[in-house]
Amino acid sequence: MRAMRKPLTPWILATLLLTALGGLSALLGGQTLSLAAGRPPPAAAANALGQAPAADAVQVLYVGFTPPQGVAQNIVKAIDQAQSEVLVQAYGFTHNAIAQAVVRAHRRGLTVHVLLDQKSESTNRYVIGLFQEAGVSMRMDGAHAIAHNKVIVIDAQVLVTGSFNFTNSAETRNAENVLILRGEALAKTYRDNWQQHWAHARL
Repeated sequence: MRAMRKPLTPWILATLLLTALGGLSALLGGQTLSLAAGRPPPAAAANALGQAPAADAVQVLYVGFTPPQGVAQNIVKAIDQAQSEVLVQAYGFTHNAIAQAVVRAHRRGLTVHVLLDQKSESTNRYVIGLFQEAGVSMRMDGAHAIAHNKVIVIDAQVLVTGSFNFTNSAETRNAENVLILRGEALAKTYRDNWQQHWAHARL
């Protein structure tokens, strides 16, 4: 007759958990991954996780969640720091501060293009009017059920993406996330995809 297995006690579970954490610490070379704003993961930890070589490495500039509020100001800051180009791809776009940052980039003489979902044209009408008045280059993507990307590619190096629509609701009511990353290879991948959508979008 087979002996019955004893249930795992809290002490045994705690021991197993500590053992697993010790193994994870060894994997990361004793480093702790930091996702604080402007702090990239330590190099040793990045390499342990199989990140691309240094030439293609991705630096985490910002990780944010709503709630609480405050994510949008980091997107505004990223746009305001742009030096040459801002490419926007958005589904919902009603957030005034982000829109004003795009307009400022245009007025500084940067290359600025905004690609919006055609079916959301009515809900985005305030921002559309703002961009039209400022002369910002803009197109509507109606080639899909919805054009649901939320992407900003800055200077072909910095990428803003995540679940966060550029809307007031995303900032004040929804549970959302935003990543701001620096990496030329990653930014190029998103920029190339942005250009594909721009090509079939209408004026």
